Amino acid sequence: MLVNVRRLQAKMDEQGLDGIVAATLPNVHYFAGFWSLALSGFPYEGQCYAVISRDEPTQPVVVSSTVELDQVQDGIAAGFPIKETVNFGTFYREGPFDGVQLSAEEQFLKTISMDRDPHRGPLQGLVAALQQMGLAGKKVGLDDLGLRRDVLEGLQEKLPGTEFVKSSALLRWVRKVKTPEEIRRLREAVKITERAILAATAIARRGVTEYELGREFERSIVTQGGRPQFSLIRFGRNAVAGQREHSRTELQNGDVIWFDTGVLYNGYWSDIARGFSLGEPSKRASQIYEAMLVGEESGITQARVGMTGGDLFDITMEATRAAGAPHYRRHHLGHGIGSEVYEAPLLAPGNTDLIEAGSVINIETPYYEFGLGGLHVEDPFVVHEDGNHELLTTLPRSLQVLPV
Repeated sequence: MLVNVRRLQAKMDEQGLDGIVAATLPNVHYFAGFWSLALSGFPYEGQCYAVISRDEPTQPVVVSSTVELDQVQDGIAAGFPIKETVNFGTFYREGPFDGVQLSAEEQFLKTISMDRDPHRGPLQGLVAALQQMGLAGKKVGLDDLGLRRDVLEGLQEKLPGTEFVKSSALLRWVRKVKTPEEIRRLREAVKITERAILAATAIARRGVTEYELGREFERSIVTQGGRPQFSLIRFGRNAVAGQREHSRTELQNGDVIWFDTGVLYNGYWSDIARGFSLGEPSKRASQIYEAMLVGEESGITQARVGMTGGDLFDITMEATRAAGAPHYRRHHLGHGIGSEVYEAPLLAPGNTDLIEAGSVINIETPYYEFGLGGLHVEDPFVVHEDGNHELLTTLPRSLQVLPV
């Protein structure tokens, strides 16, 4: 189960909420178990909702366009007890003809998508779901970051006795502390990424291009069942411009290969950075990378429940500077991670979000220098109450030297 039920219900009770409408991609996935094509493919117009009540937070009513109701079956297959569906918009699935017998899955889809009259649009579908669940006239949290303006305004007009409150921040707060299933998915996302990094470095030799290494990395991700999200792989001095597309630059002896990679697996992210040198790196690259590693390690070992993101930033920054990079500066040194690549807390100056047991922190110490390139180590770890945190990565974190 993905939903942290106890944490969610406690926060709903604190705010007096009877129900919540999830409307953003990670939150619909959190409650309903599928990665909505409407929300991922049509970010400005697409609408899909998972509506939950305080007493049955793991049994959502899904409000979806008729065309995408088949995705509900993925959620059910993944073990999410979706209680009911409400559909809107026109779509046609014909048949069956000539006495063809439908399978149970086909009949289910026909029943929910073709044997019911669809509502005109997402607003009408959402209103119907709230009425059906007995939430009309009560206090309902809205995942406001995912609701179109016309839907937000229309809800109050059509359900004037219902109190609606913005709740996107509430849901992100709930998701900050992970359930065991969430941590399992994060761990698997990391494994997929590490195998792909090894696959890419396995073809590293003088003359191979950034483009070729990038394609090999992404090939490995896809064959393992993951989705590449960002594959920042650059050679030597190119890494100072790390967000650019892979070039046809050829790898040379002494170049540091910079990896900063993000992968999505079953709705959960990895975000890992590593450095590999083809042959011995320069003395400066070695010294600075070692300082980055010392800083990152200090942050991992000294992180404690109850610290703020700002506290952990300060600890990591001071350790990095003391280890041989006194000129080091950064706007942040990591972030929470889960079904969003950046979650609370942000490890940034003055950040007041608390580090909690069960949260997953992606700590990093990136460094970019003109004429040198990029040096970067980044790892996720699960925060434990006793300070014995679980590092989710297994790849060596030191600057690895590849044979020439």
